[in-house]
Amino acid sequence: MTNIIDFIARHEQKELTKLQRSVECSYYKFGELQQFVDEQQLQIKDHTLFLGFLLYLQERKMDALMIFKDVFTMPRYKFEHVYQMKWWSVVQLGFTFLAILKDNEPAEYQRFFTNVE
Repeated sequence: MTNIIDFIARHEQKELTKLQRSVECSYYKFGELQQFVDEQQLQIKDHTLFLGFLLYLQERKMDALMIFKDVFTMPRYKFEHVYQMKWWSVVQLGFTFLAILKDNEPAEYQRFFTNVE
């Protein structure tokens, strides 16, 4: 039974790694980012966590929109160096941001992608 669980865990880790590479390599391909949002390949994070992140940014007087743009336009290591934040964590919160934006403000969602290209 342990081997089955290990196999599932390894499979899930491989899928996550593959997704991380896809997102990282698509930081300049916004059509791919939109496809990730449309296909919901990344799970939407807990809204409480998302709101907590927004509060964290506000307390540090950081522009949330700029953070979410930069996480999708900067290479991983540059983003982590500039912001001192884990790139993948912010990517996941960025997908939550984009999913909320897409559902509630479709015009702003489209503008997000046209403004960062």
